[in-house]
This record gives sequence, C-alpha cells and structure tokens, in this order.
Amino acid sequence: MNIDLDIEYYKEQLQAKEDMLARTTNYLIETQNDLEEKNKKISELYKDTLDSIDVAQHIQESLLPDVNILKSYFKNAAYFIKQKALVGGDTIFIKNNNEGVQFGLLDATGHGIPAAMLSISCTLLLRELSSSVELKDPKSLLNLLDYQLEKAFDIDNKLSVAQAEGIILGYCSKDNTLNYCSAKGKGFLVSKSGEIVELASIKKSLGDLNKVKLYNISIDLEEVQKLIIYSDGLTDQFGGENDTRFTKKRFKNLITEHFDKDAETFANIIAQEYQTWRDDTAQTDDISFIIIDF
Repeated sequence: MNIDLDIEYYKEQLQAKEDMLARTTNYLIETQNDLEEKNKKISELYKDTLDSIDVAQHIQESLLPDVNILKSYFKNAAYFIKQKALVGGDTIFIKNNNEGVQFGLLDATGHGIPAAMLSISCTLLLRELSSSVELKDPKSLLNLLDYQLEKAFDIDNKLSVAQAEGIILGYCSKDNTLNYCSAKGKGFLVSKSGEIVELASIKKSLGDLNKVKLYNISIDLEEVQKLIIYSDGLTDQFGGENDTRFTKKRFKNLITEHFDKDAETFANIIAQEYQTWRDDTAQTDDISFIIIDF
C-alpha cells in the first residue's frame, strides 16, 4: 500500500471540490447580483406603474359630477363610488340644463385601466349627447350611447370589446316628471311606507352587436320617498363569516331598516355595511350607487 499516492489522490479530490465550490459560489454571487439588478428594475417599473395609476385615478375622479346639482332639484341626494383597482369602469353621470337634470350610473366591462378608459369614454359621450336629447327621453340618450359604443369599439363585426350596463333618468322640473331607461341597470324605488319596488330593465348591455330595444318608463313621484340605483359590485361582494356574496336580499333588508334616513346618512350606512361585510376580503368589483330623496 502506497500511502503517499493515497494522500496525493485525496489532495487532488479536495482541490477539485474546492474549485467546484469556488465556481458555484461565484455563480451564485453573479446570480444574486443579476437578481438584485432585475429586482431593482422591477421595483422602478412597479413604482412608475403605480405613479401612472395615481395620475389616472386623479383624471377619472376629476370627471365625477357635483352632487349639489342633484340636491338643487331634490330633497336630498348622495352618491358613492369605489373602483376595484383605484381606477375602474363605474361611471356616475349628472348633467343639468334649464329644464331639469339627467343623471344615472353605468358599469362598463372589465376592471382596472381598460375599464377606466371605457368609463371615461362613456362619461364624455354622455356629456356630449345629453345636450341634444330631451330630459323626458333617456331612451334616446342610451340609444345614442349604444350606437357610439358599437361604432367606436366593435372589431370586425365580432363581439364588442366595449359594453356597459346601467340606467339613465331624466327629471323635468317644470312638470315634476321623472323618466328612466335601463339596460341591465339595477335600482329600487322605496315608497313612503317602506315598500320596495325593483326598477324594470332590459336584459342586454349597451354596445353589443344584438340590437338593443330600449324603452322609457315614467315614475309616479306621488308616493315615492327614495330612489336607489347601484352597480352589481355591491351585491356581488364576497365576505362575511362564510365568504359569500352580499346579495340583493341583504341589500333590500338594509333598505327596509334605514329607508327613513336621509340620503347622505344612508349612503354612509351602506358604505360602512359593505366594508364590514368585506372586511379583509379583496374587493370583488367596482362599486357605486346613487340615492335620491324626494
């Protein structure tokens, strides 16, 4: 047995392992440096994205109407809007003239920036179109919006990339009449005795390729105490002990309990109930609602 050869062999093996360890260490250091550099770039990109969304949020919020316009025509009024991703697809619309006021709520397809762009488009289109449509005829306003959405966003006669659902109302102060038109819009009338009546609506969205047949409906204001219109982000929100939807039924129970509160107080109650239900659960969808007291 040659002890010197064995020692030399083990030295060579040890040196080989040390060399391999050194190469592995250098590789890991290079990989770590590369990851740190990429993380830095990702962080910078993430910050730039957040900054851009902050600006987009400011732009979208700057288009929100003044609720005091509604308050000048009705006993009281309030609205609430909370987009899922800072910006989103819900739109609150209010436009007045010397005859009265048109107002409503639209829920555009999708979430985030694409939905926000569509929401802004709807807002600007409604502002432009409302100047040429009578207050008593919200159907014409939605028909024009439907046409403009199809014309602007349909691609090769396929499914529209831009759809919206919601409701527009027209109040004429001269004869104290209120009319509305709804395309998958959601809302309730509450009588002075607390009876809740759901607003009628067609079951199609604006902007799809199927011809939308809209119609006007008149509201008899004699016995109405409250009008509530809302987007489905409110009733579809998951939460509670069993992580279930808030539901229309729970919302109606809330209305029954608090319908005698003024619009602003009731809006705060709804917002608080929504937040309590949601708790730590992620926001499911954009939410918005308008409350009018007569």
